[in-house]
Amino acid sequence: MEHSRVAESYSAHADTVLRAVWHLTGNRQSAEDCTQEAFLRLLQQKESMTDAHILPWLLRTAINLAKDYLRSAEYTRTEPLDDHADLFAPSNNVERTVKRALRRMPEKYRVPVYLHIVEGYTILEIAKMLHLPPGTAATAVRRGRKLLQKAFD
Repeated sequence: MEHSRVAESYSAHADTVLRAVWHLTGNRQSAEDCTQEAFLRLLQQKESMTDAHILPWLLRTAINLAKDYLRSAEYTRTEPLDDHADLFAPSNNVERTVKRALRRMPEKYRVPVYLHIVEGYTILEIAKMLHLPPGTAATAVRRGRKLLQKAFD
């Protein structure tokens, strides 16, 4: 793919991909690495990819990279500093509780809930991005929301 087209995609989608992967990995540095690797892989893709398919492709690639990272030996030997961020920077209690609840949520709910609640994607858009049946995406969002509600009970 052309460098200029990848640069345009980076400008348009890098923040969305980074935030989605960050909620999966639980730390910013790993999320940045996965996001960067996804865009590098986009450079290697064929020119036939349409603009409508770039974001779902980037999300799926970055999520797969994050899952690989979470299974890696490097991840199992380290503890993310983000888990202790409240020691270094003040944050309001609601935001902190939501972040902790998202980090503790099983990964099959974490990304769909994040994409729906924070990014504002519809269930059909999430299903298409994550290559899930619409019913599965809706169930993941519903169950994830229930888990978030339990964090506030």
